[in-house]
Amino acid sequence: MPRFAVFGLGYTGLRILNTLQKENTVVGVSRATQAEGSVLLDLSDSSALEKFRKENEGSLFDASLITFPAQKLENREQVFDTIFSISKSVWMFGSTSIYQRITSDITEKTPLDPKHDRYETELHFLKKGGKILRLSGIYGPDRNPANWARKGSVKKTKRQLNLIHGDDISEAVRLLLSYPGNDLPSELILSDGQWHTWLEIFRFLEDHGKIQVVPEEKMDRDDSFIDSSLIRKFLPGLQTKDFWGELEKLEELI
Repeated sequence: MPRFAVFGLGYTGLRILNTLQKENTVVGVSRATQAEGSVLLDLSDSSALEKFRKENEGSLFDASLITFPAQKLENREQVFDTIFSISKSVWMFGSTSIYQRITSDITEKTPLDPKHDRYETELHFLKKGGKILRLSGIYGPDRNPANWARKGSVKKTKRQLNLIHGDDISEAVRLLLSYPGNDLPSELILSDGQWHTWLEIFRFLEDHGKIQVVPEEKMDRDDSFIDSSLIRKFLPGLQTKDFWGELEKLEELI
């Protein structure tokens, strides 16, 4: 049975841990969150990290996944060295916000923004042989896009909203870690591939009396559509949830 490690048990990490445990041996690693099949480990603690490495160097993980923003760790070099030393392959989550908005569509070939806070860390990670799955905006239970509109953190504009449901991330990771070939690219993008603008979302919520009607505003930043067609070529069975149907569930309209 394959053996995996999930580092970081936040919103996505817990879902991935639960999904992978159905068919695999999985160890979850978190500083504060404990769940079945997980261990508590503060990755910023050098001695604890070294102890964890020694405990697992005799039986390599088939794959490890880093779900948290690694660039925030001061000892990220030690963290990377440790995870790579005990894993046959290593994946890390990234964000599609790292791509430059210079074309209407964003793909894996779109230039990265060298000023992004993840840039240097991701380049170093790739040089070590890691693979990155860059995610669009994550939504789902407890991450309702309608709440972003209610709080005023987004504007009623024609700006494209690129999203991916938390459950779809778990399924994509399951498929990637069980992929039988050796030809997966080192960088992949994951989004639901659906077109929806904040203007449409605001109008939907207004029509259902969920928010007050507000005037449309001009776009305040560049807009691009996240194209996730490449990952679907490698994972043809990957399905993603219908956004409007999920929004109705989150708003308890069905």
